Amino acid sequence: MISVRDAGDNDRFITVLSPEMGLIDISVKGAKKLSSGSNSSTQLFACAKYCFRDRSGRYYLNSCEPVKTFYGLRLDMKKLSLASYMAEVIRCTVTSGQTARDIYRLFMNCLFMLSEKDTDCALVKFVFEMRLTAELGMIPDLLGCAECYRSDVPLRFLIKKGIFLCPEHYLSDSPNAYDRELTQGMFEALRYVCLSDMSKLFSFRVTDSALWELGRISELYILTRLERGFKTLEFYNSLTSE
Repeated sequence: MISVRDAGDNDRFITVLSPEMGLIDISVKGAKKLSSGSNSSTQLFACAKYCFRDRSGRYYLNSCEPVKTFYGLRLDMKKLSLASYMAEVIRCTVTSGQTARDIYRLFMNCLFMLSEKDTDCALVKFVFEMRLTAELGMIPDLLGCAECYRSDVPLRFLIKKGIFLCPEHYLSDSPNAYDRELTQGMFEALRYVCLSDMSKLFSFRVTDSALWELGRISELYILTRLERGFKTLEFYNSLTSE
C-alpha cells in the first residue's frame, strides 16, 4: 500500500499498488477502530491480500489479510522518508488498470532491503531510480559509447540525452552540468541494475565514493526523464545532509 488518507473519524482511503491492476483506490470503513481487523493491513507500506467490491466505479474493502508490514521502516526516519519518496514516484508513473508486475516487484524488493536487511539507503535509492526508469521504457543506451561502442574506458554520461561517450568522442569544450564521468566499474553497475534479473538486483558491490556519485547520477536521470521534482525527495535529502 503506497498511500493512505483519513476520511472522517474512523474511515480511510488507501491506494494500493497491484501487480495486475496498477494503482487502486479503495475505501475502508472503520479502518481506524482498534477492533478493526483491517488495521495492520491498511497502514502505509503494508503488503496484504485485499478483497474488495466494485460499486458504481468505486472500490470498497470487504476483507484483507496482512502479508508483510515492513515494520522496520517505522524505526528509522531516513528509511521511512526514502520509502515515501519511492511511493510518490510510483504514484506519478503508474496508472489505474496498468499491469505493473515488475514495478511491484521492484518496490517490494526495495522495501524488504530497507526494512529487513538494513541495506544502505543510498544503495536502495540508486537501484530504485535506475531500475524504475528502465521498467518505464526510459533506459539509457547501455551498449557503451554511442559513437564507437567502447565501454572499457571511462565514459561520460550525457544524462539529458541518455547516452554515453568515450573521451575521444566527448566534446569537452562544451561541458554540460548534466554530464557525469563514470569509471568502467560505475558503468557496469548502471548496466547491471538496469538489465539484471529482479531476484539478483542487489547482488553487486561498489565503493562508497562510487555509490555516492551513482546516486547523484540516478537522481538527476529520473528527475530529468520525469520532468518534475518531489517534495518527499527534498525531505529525504535534507536528512542525508545532516
